[in-house]
Amino acid sequence: MAIIFNQSKRYRDLSFLDIAQLSEDQAWGKLKEILWGNGDEVKCPFCQKWDKHYFIEPRKIWSCKNESCHKQFSVTSCTPFEKHKLPLVKIFLIIYFFASEHQGLSNNTFHSQLGVSLKTVFHNVSKIREAIYETNNLTPLTGIVHIDCAHFGGKPRRSNIRKKTDSYVVNNRLRSRKDAIVPDKNAHPEPENLEKLKNRRILLTMSQCDMTDIGSTGSNRTICYVIKNETANIIIPLIKRHVSKDAVIMTDYGGAFRPIYRETGIRHFAVNHSEEYMTKNGVTNNMAEAFFSRLRRAEFGTYNGMRPQYFAFYSAEFVWRQDSKHLTLREKFNDLLKRILSREPSKAFTNYNHGNRLGFEYLG
Repeated sequence: MAIIFNQSKRYRDLSFLDIAQLSEDQAWGKLKEILWGNGDEVKCPFCQKWDKHYFIEPRKIWSCKNESCHKQFSVTSCTPFEKHKLPLVKIFLIIYFFASEHQGLSNNTFHSQLGVSLKTVFHNVSKIREAIYETNNLTPLTGIVHIDCAHFGGKPRRSNIRKKTDSYVVNNRLRSRKDAIVPDKNAHPEPENLEKLKNRRILLTMSQCDMTDIGSTGSNRTICYVIKNETANIIIPLIKRHVSKDAVIMTDYGGAFRPIYRETGIRHFAVNHSEEYMTKNGVTNNMAEAFFSRLRRAEFGTYNGMRPQYFAFYSAEFVWRQDSKHLTLREKFNDLLKRILSREPSKAFTNYNHGNRLGFEYLG
């Protein structure tokens, strides 16, 4: 189990002090090694030319030899951390904190420990989430795939006048069920609650089971999409794109899943959750439900809410946490560094405080 592995000595192969004791030159060398290896040749991120470009030692930058380029660049040029003001060691510490947390990372947790502002931590952690989203593995899932949908955000509040609130809806359905986020309008007619419902988003999760000789040991790969409506005409095309034809799909009795076999030709089994969580034949969608449980705890316990505009980034973060649960801390840290350095500057969080926000949502 992942929790036992996280308590093992093998998992603890990188510590906070290992990062904090690095010099700036060592951190710079780590980035250069990941980008271009240990040789003298480097690649200009502007013209893509490999060469022994002119190196300006005091500033740790290169000047491109290409006559049509001649631009100067560094190890963070054309990456999410270009034009950074933080020391590289502090950026490494933010990445380490992100990798070592299991239930998400609250920006309020450690910004004072690093001696930086809350906004600084928010921007850098958000860039990590965006890089994870942009580097997700979207190749088709195989084997047994558990699929489900869950509603996030837009949670109504109790009415000020108790007699206007249906206590059954409040005390039961608002907790974790889908009905919680789509309440009966007769029970919650307040304008502020109807306005909150506009922030509701639906997360479609497809989770591939990790099958061994002794059965399933959890999931080993997950694909998520944020959608606005839980309907077959939205969900079926995503299943066609991301589930292999020879896979076996397991879902609940949701109406959007009923035409899966007819529309895709993929074998499909369902469990009736109003009667049982798993059938006698082993049909269940517990891997998807478990993913939702972790994300739900982060929504209310760690982040205290997720903006719809950036919900796709938060869900991608938990896809990464789910799929990397058997990696050591060093492997997680290196994986995040490689993902970040493989991406272009952030679309959503460059000049964020100057109004350059993401003007759209990533929807399936």
